Amino acid sequence: MTRLRLILFCALLVPQVAHGQQASRSAFIDRQGVMRWTDTRAEVALYGANYTLPSASDYRAAGYVGADRKRLIEEDMAHFARMGWDALRLSFWGDWENADRAGNLIENEHLDLQDYLIAQARARGIYILFSPITTYNANWPDALSDTSDPGFSKYYDRGKLGTDSVAWAAQANYLKQILEHVNPYTRTALKDEPAILFIEPVNEPWHHPEDLDLSVRYINLLVDAIRSTGTTKPIFYNVSQDFRITEAIRKSKVQGVTFGWYPTGLNSGRELPGNHLRTVDHYEPMLAQELAGLPRIVYEFDSPDLRTGYMYPAMARAFRSVGTQFAAMFAYDMLRTASRNLGWQTHYLNLVYTPRKAISSVLAAEAMRRLPRLQSYGAYPANTRFGDFRVSYEDNSAELLAGDAFMHAGDTRRAPPRPATLRRIAAYGSSPLVEYPGEGVYFLDQVRAGVWRLEVYPDAVPVRDPFEMPNADKIVTRAIYRSWPMRIALPDLGAAFSVQPLDRGNASEPARAQQGRFTVSPGVYLLSARGPLPLQNLPASIGRVGMTEFVAPAPDTLPTHVLVHTAPEFTRGKPVEINATVAATTAPDSVTLFIRPLGRSWFNRYPMQQVRGYHYRALVPGDSLKEGPHQYLVVVAEADSSITFPERIARRPWDWDFSANNYYQLNVVSPTTPLRLLRPDDDVRRMAFTRIGDAGRQGIFRIVNSAGTGETALHFELPVTNDWSPPDYTVSIDAGDRIGARAADLGAASVVAVRLRGLGASQVLHVTLVERDGTSWSVPLTVDTAWTERAIALRDFKVARAAMLPQGFPGQWSYWMGAASGRGGPEDRLRLAEVERVQLSLRAGDSAGGVRAGEYGVEMEGIVVRF
Repeated sequence: MTRLRLILFCALLVPQVAHGQQASRSAFIDRQGVMRWTDTRAEVALYGANYTLPSASDYRAAGYVGADRKRLIEEDMAHFARMGWDALRLSFWGDWENADRAGNLIENEHLDLQDYLIAQARARGIYILFSPITTYNANWPDALSDTSDPGFSKYYDRGKLGTDSVAWAAQANYLKQILEHVNPYTRTALKDEPAILFIEPVNEPWHHPEDLDLSVRYINLLVDAIRSTGTTKPIFYNVSQDFRITEAIRKSKVQGVTFGWYPTGLNSGRELPGNHLRTVDHYEPMLAQELAGLPRIVYEFDSPDLRTGYMYPAMARAFRSVGTQFAAMFAYDMLRTASRNLGWQTHYLNLVYTPRKAISSVLAAEAMRRLPRLQSYGAYPANTRFGDFRVSYEDNSAELLAGDAFMHAGDTRRAPPRPATLRRIAAYGSSPLVEYPGEGVYFLDQVRAGVWRLEVYPDAVPVRDPFEMPNADKIVTRAIYRSWPMRIALPDLGAAFSVQPLDRGNASEPARAQQGRFTVSPGVYLLSARGPLPLQNLPASIGRVGMTEFVAPAPDTLPTHVLVHTAPEFTRGKPVEINATVAATTAPDSVTLFIRPLGRSWFNRYPMQQVRGYHYRALVPGDSLKEGPHQYLVVVAEADSSITFPERIARRPWDWDFSANNYYQLNVVSPTTPLRLLRPDDDVRRMAFTRIGDAGRQGIFRIVNSAGTGETALHFELPVTNDWSPPDYTVSIDAGDRIGARAADLGAASVVAVRLRGLGASQVLHVTLVERDGTSWSVPLTVDTAWTERAIALRDFKVARAAMLPQGFPGQWSYWMGAASGRGGPEDRLRLAEVERVQLSLRAGDSAGGVRAGEYGVEMEGIVVRF
């Protein structure tokens, strides 16, 4: 194929959007350090995500599921546009996969996919922060044995990239060549590509702030290489890897700074419970005077190991308060791999598969556009309302109630101030304007008065923790196509509007709503107060989305699966609530709870009632369960009584084989049974540490056999090493589920008892109870080497600071949190029923004689609340 024919063929692959929607504008930095659009002088405010399919692990992940990578790019860029995102950070592993040792550009499939992505982003109106050098091993984490990558980063580690003159030359050569590379899909060199708005030459460079001259020369070398191509695009450099690099940045030719934020740590290996809003109150380092006048970009951010509806808008609030004008979450999960969270274990965001979190990100994009820069919103909980936005941990939701837009990431009873002026609705859950029991996101866009476009996505049904180690054969979330009733109450539609399917393959019949009610399945629909309309009378697109466009996965065909959500312990005499998610492609005829005391052959049977969608609940009367452990099982059956879950189970309950691990277990206890807050064996997987990654380090903590009773104990010592000896070291244990299940008993609680010993004389352990709003109560315990039980009266806990764990990145500047706004006064007291975490802290300052390795710490058998 000739180059001309190739260009014409490639041009046909680029989607067409409405006039003026392509990413074709340019930006400049004014004298105050504000990025502005060249044509209007308006401030730039962009929001989106990192997208890394062209290279490294995401490239391989797409291959593991046999996906067409270009088709994936098309689908995912359509989702970017659907969510209202207009920013993309392209972090490209060209330094590993697309260059030789000397930095000469190598053209291959990775480069071709990058070019295709740029073309698709431009067509969708998405602006790019381009980071062509990534530094980290492109074969991490799944292909570390592969040594075939030719690039210079294979030969120079991250530290040497900033110090070695030969590595400098390779980087300069590569930057020049990749920016002069002509994209065949756009016929434009990257240096002139309008969709590439900013350039960040190196992703997370290894800073050398101790050598100011060297650092300035290195940054200037990168800038000069970029400028030698003739490009005038603004150039940014990372500051948050080590804020001490600020002086070098100010003395260099670079024009702005990038920073990242992972306030809930990284790679916990499980979904984190609890309230994390206190971690995103502010980002103080970016308000340093040394950074004044420099424009700011958030190159990466996320709330790792969470799927909440409230964190992203709260983070956008913090970003705007320090002047951010571009923010990119890391990293968007490709549509064809998102059912497995196959891309990045600790991150999980996709429009279809994480609907609550996706709408949260839609709200965050609006916050970037609507909130003014450099305005402070105070501290939690006062800052949960800001502008037209609201975030709520209690509701696991966020909301935008504005004159033109109504958005919510969970059920809400609130309505926008003027429904008649609305132009857009984006939601997960129900509201006074839209009732919908499905588990997918939906969008309503006004075409004109009395005509709306409705887009409904499949139901996302979680079936296991998505933050465990990923595997291509392991599904964590299912996308299920079901029909659900929907009621819409919009003033210009009325109560009897027509419902007209638009997307290709939509088998729904045209219908007319009755009192605003109709049945809907995933797809695109035209709602019209005056009846069906000819397609030729409609615009080709709504914003950057085609009028009939619908991008969703194929219908789910997996067998029925049940996921149970129930506390492990209940109080005798009180109802026991069992909750379950039933992931089934068709509505089951019955869902039944079978429960029996451990060791008995007979079962009690309780029908489970559908709460909404895929969620079922059974309430077991309190007087029907005696004290002790119980086994239970959730059974799903079809209309013909055939059991669809568990598979291959015997029809008669007394013949069931419980060795197959189909059952769950709970314990019924007396109201005065001590409540255990720490169980060393069980809690190893529930711990967060002062230093990210310490869950895998066995030196400072480990499970041992207690010499006191023979029980297991937690060995916990203050780290003392050549490279790191912290003034405080804290272990945090999630306890909210244990406390919540017995909250009604806690009014009779009298003491918290801790059984422990010190590794030496005069060892001090700080025991801290952290409430859900972050207000913390602490007691210091001084112990020696003898095993003892220390009973702490609840009144002896005093308000104190706690560590924000898991430790965020970058970390130490936000390590401590005190009482929430309005708390901690002289009349305030510990609210035991509100406690979510137990923290154990060792502090070097408590030791009068200094601390030596392995000699300062405690061993602990447990912590219990006694009644």
